[in-house]
Amino acid sequence: MFNWFNVSMTRKVSSLSFILLSFLFVVILYSTYQTQKIYKEMQEVAEIDIPLTEVIADIEILQLKQHLLMESIRLQGDAFFADEVLQKKSVKGFEEFSLQLSLQLDKSINILHSGMKFGTIRINVADHQSLIQQINALHSHRIGFENSFSRFLGKREKHDLDSWERLEKQSGLLDAQSEKLLINIEQLTTKVAATVEKQERDFMIVNAILGFSAFAIGGYLTLFTILSFRRKVGSLRGQIESLHRSISSDESSNTLRSKGTDELDQLEKDLKILVARFSLEQDNRDEVETQLMELATKDKLTGVFNRHKWDEQIKDEIALANRGHHFSLILLDVDHFKKINDSRGHDVGDNVLKLLVSTLRKRLRETDILFRIGGEEFAILLRDTNLDDARVLAEQLRKRVETLNENGIPSFTISLGVTDYQDVDDQSRIVKRADVLLYEAKDAGRNCVMAG
Repeated sequence: MFNWFNVSMTRKVSSLSFILLSFLFVVILYSTYQTQKIYKEMQEVAEIDIPLTEVIADIEILQLKQHLLMESIRLQGDAFFADEVLQKKSVKGFEEFSLQLSLQLDKSINILHSGMKFGTIRINVADHQSLIQQINALHSHRIGFENSFSRFLGKREKHDLDSWERLEKQSGLLDAQSEKLLINIEQLTTKVAATVEKQERDFMIVNAILGFSAFAIGGYLTLFTILSFRRKVGSLRGQIESLHRSISSDESSNTLRSKGTDELDQLEKDLKILVARFSLEQDNRDEVETQLMELATKDKLTGVFNRHKWDEQIKDEIALANRGHHFSLILLDVDHFKKINDSRGHDVGDNVLKLLVSTLRKRLRETDILFRIGGEEFAILLRDTNLDDARVLAEQLRKRVETLNENGIPSFTISLGVTDYQDVDDQSRIVKRADVLLYEAKDAGRNCVMAG
């Protein structure tokens, strides 16, 4: 070691050059390996994970359609079997749902099988194989749901509770399996994205070392490094363009390549454009989901929550009450509403319900939730409210409705049943108690409040 300091300058330069060239050679080999690895991982994202993400979006929308179809049959009641037009429309909707779900599942299986066959899948291979099993399980649940629906149709009447409960149970299993599959796909694509991002960071570090080493040993190696680097970056930008085309097929894809101070700056700008377009696609999907969710949970006439949302919310409130969050419940309906419809017409009846909802909302808090659970029957959930306060509020609502005076709308009154959560309550018990109180208010002459 000490003799090395005494050798000639030529020996020193030769030794250092050999060390640097050896180091550079190792770094170049590693950089090439990493570049090819990133290239294949980006190819996996483009050919596997992006299409699977599109399948997630399609299946989520199909789930919402399934909920709407089930809710439609629930609301139609026996009219579903009495009206052939309604029945054919619902049957057609279920057949289309099942067909579209089957197509999406087959599409995802083909994507995964293709990736396995041609070696495109390199990250979390075992998880991708597990997805295939989950998709096959979801296929089985889909077939089970079809069979349950066929048996339900064969009963020919809505009040056959066993057949309807089996159909709802199978629908719940299908929904749960779909949700599990979507979560697993989303988690897997997130893992793949994180792995690719880590590989990109490692790649950038290696190239920084490569550039420094190339500068130290001479111009010709620097030139070689620059050309190699530009070629690899160009390959990455080509992959980015492929990703862009997979989410946007319009002419704007031609503007993806941007000008920058260097290759990395151009690559960064290209990635920003791609991320912005991913964000836009996500926003569009969220908007559609929001609209579908509103259709599924809001009453079309009055704008308040419907029976489907009521069934979900009362379960949540009881679960919270079991953990110490008290609440009260008001059931109310319009007195002699049928007489209003018969004498003044359904349009006037609709206006009565709209005016009632508007009047109730002006008095309720933001934390209170209003539902339309029947024709002229409404429910109000009062969070963190005891029975006495709920009774006072109900009386205020009754008086306010009684004194309404609107042009073109006849005077009307409401009857109200008020109760609060008790330790032994479940959904059926508390609703039945409020319903009994409501009928007591009607038996007492209507336009009054009964609490208990």
